[in-house]
Amino acid sequence: MFDMDEVTGRHLDWSLFRRFVRLIRPYRVAAVLAMVLLPMATAARLVQPFLVKIAIDNHIVPGRLAGLAQVAALFLAAACVESLLGFWQGYLAQGVGQKITADLRSRGFRHLLRLPVEYFDHHPSGRLVTRLTSDVENVGELFGSGVAAAFGEVFSLVFVVAAMLWLSPTLTLVAFALLPLLGMVLLLFRRRMRQAMRQVRARLAELNGYLAERIAGVGTVRLFGQEQRTLTEFADLQEDYRSCSFAAIRWDVFLFSALETIAALAIAGVLWRGGLSAMEGVATFGTLVAFLEYVQRFFAPLRKLSGQYSLLQASNASLERIFGLLDQQVEAGGVKLRGQGRGALHFDRVCFSYDGRDAVLTDLELDVAPGEMIGIVGDTGSGKTTLGRLLLKFYTPTRGQILLDGQQLDALDPTEVRRRIGWVSQEPFLFAGTVRDNLDPMGRLSDAQLRELLERCGAWAVVEGLGGLQGELMERGRNLSAGERQLLCLVRALAADPAILLFDEATSRLDAATEAVVQQQMERSRHGRTVLVIAHRLRSVQRADRIVLLHRGRIREIGTHSELLARQGLYARLWRLQRLDLNAAPVR
Repeated sequence: MFDMDEVTGRHLDWSLFRRFVRLIRPYRVAAVLAMVLLPMATAARLVQPFLVKIAIDNHIVPGRLAGLAQVAALFLAAACVESLLGFWQGYLAQGVGQKITADLRSRGFRHLLRLPVEYFDHHPSGRLVTRLTSDVENVGELFGSGVAAAFGEVFSLVFVVAAMLWLSPTLTLVAFALLPLLGMVLLLFRRRMRQAMRQVRARLAELNGYLAERIAGVGTVRLFGQEQRTLTEFADLQEDYRSCSFAAIRWDVFLFSALETIAALAIAGVLWRGGLSAMEGVATFGTLVAFLEYVQRFFAPLRKLSGQYSLLQASNASLERIFGLLDQQVEAGGVKLRGQGRGALHFDRVCFSYDGRDAVLTDLELDVAPGEMIGIVGDTGSGKTTLGRLLLKFYTPTRGQILLDGQQLDALDPTEVRRRIGWVSQEPFLFAGTVRDNLDPMGRLSDAQLRELLERCGAWAVVEGLGGLQGELMERGRNLSAGERQLLCLVRALAADPAILLFDEATSRLDAATEAVVQQQMERSRHGRTVLVIAHRLRSVQRADRIVLLHRGRIREIGTHSELLARQGLYARLWRLQRLDLNAAPVR
């Protein structure tokens, strides 16, 4: 399976960069203005050494004070213009970067919500969070601190080189004598930094994924005394991340030090050759001072470009991951369901495999009449939950088809299908927020209707204890018991008035008393609806119209509870096992 954290693209993928440029288009006016201001600010900055030359050669050395104040005023004006233009350029560029960040994060989150459930089974949530946080932040900085700033530094280099050649071609050759060495340093840095930044992004994603998993399961960590093991594993991951980050920092510092050394050597050469020229009268003292200033300003952009190259590598790795996420195929749409539908189901020789090798369901044939209650039972791994996932269009059958009210499920719009099916899973999930927002997120029911539904399901006392429909639920409904969460999940499923109710081990984690309450409400809610109860405990389906026993992915028995007990088959054996009849023969 492809891991988005271990990307191995080029040091600058131009196809990704072109896609990034398209993100700028909605803000092209501000972006263009920021780019236009860059050369203007650079020109105001680089004209200052030339004004120093004029002041020295025309006024200070000959002792001519007339006009010196005007030159100083021009120098001050240039500095003020540079500061003003730099402020607006940075403000516009960073503003565009922040807007790109917001757009990309919204687009990525919207895309995540449209991906098939199968995708999330293979990608840890922590890594996906990294895509929409630090990766998006890196890309947002690419324009303001990367592209625009790099454009300004390149323009500055061109301007400086032109000024140096105009002032003294001889001194320019001396200053550039070390350019081959500089090129070798930059080439070495580019290769090493590219790999280092990819490793940093990959290790950060692993660290975030581990944190998200352990925080979600902190109760289990404490229960089994796994604190020390968790700390050790976290320390190992953090050490990997630190080591990779340190490698990137090491190469960044190496380039900075190398540039400083080469710059010092270049200045020393210019001082030696320029000093001789000044003493020989070939060059003026002002020319030497201005040239030294330009040499320093030649290497300053290179130092900044090294930092921007590091940002470019981080952003390039982030672009690979973000666009890799956005390129994932979203869940396919389909046609709308005809009419209201009564909840009829037909499974026609349905086969399914998660990995393409081991079959989970094989040749499943089943007809469910509208309003019928079907119990689906079997031992662990028999395919019960998978059947429910196929019905909800979380997965597609490998072979065969499922019909919903006479229409082929594969061709239907998944949103339409899920609106017709109310699902209550074994892990009741409630979001942090108000009770009303959890139970009726689409706002279909009035407060009075929602209260009536809660009272009918025996859950109004729970809501009343929270302060009513506007009462606050904690994350995952932690301020409720398991049974109370399950009751609210049942109400949430009924609020959409589905034609089919699917209970997937909805009472498997409840105690006997709470299970009895929830089952009673499940019985009440079945009126006029097709109900599928996936259960491991057989007592949960005793009152079903028919019970389907799955064994190793196949339907082995169908009938009522009494009929299946009378057959003395697999169902009867499972029933005896669950009634603690230890002498019963094991199911084979």
